[in-house]
Amino acid sequence: FRALRDSPIKILYCASCGIDSIEIDANFIPPNLIWLYLRQNSISTDGCRELAKLLQGEDATLTQLHLERNKIDDDGVEILVDVLRNNKSLTTLDLLENDGISDQGQIQLLKLVNDISCIKATLQSNHTLRKLHVKYDTDPSNELELGEIIQGQIAIATGINERSGSDTKLAGREKVIHTQLNSERRAQLCRLQ
Repeated sequence: FRALRDSPIKILYCASCGIDSIEIDANFIPPNLIWLYLRQNSISTDGCRELAKLLQGEDATLTQLHLERNKIDDDGVEILVDVLRNNKSLTTLDLLENDGISDQGQIQLLKLVNDISCIKATLQSNHTLRKLHVKYDTDPSNELELGEIIQGQIAIATGINERSGSDTKLAGREKVIHTQLNSERRAQLCRLQ
């Protein structure tokens, strides 16, 4: 990424490139990079730690991060969730087909976009992410898997973000109305979180 420091490149597509590690120098963050596609590589927790550097600070520019089919697990999700709590640029995060992400990792992502532990937490949730895709397994023997329920709740929260546009306060209020003031929905989310 050091070579991209003064580059006008906005989109970097490195799918199926055999990438298993990334090193990002915080002093050389590409200022114009908005889309990063790292689909179908071998990025793991260490890679997530490095990618988090691209998402930190007020000057973060990345709007889309595609990490489908990598080796990301719950620890990698935790790193991404920590940095995305304060990120105001990323609108799309794709984590589909990362087999190491369990229901617990998905719950962390749900809390990122709609933390219902209290009204203040809901208002402080991430209201910027509009698309957040995470892998879940479906077992035809069960009617509805926990992962599908969690993904459905993530879709509701990110849908509110999308409808609210750049008005994060509106998104926060909508989530409070949708979850905190609706006892049936709040009870369902409490069982998940």
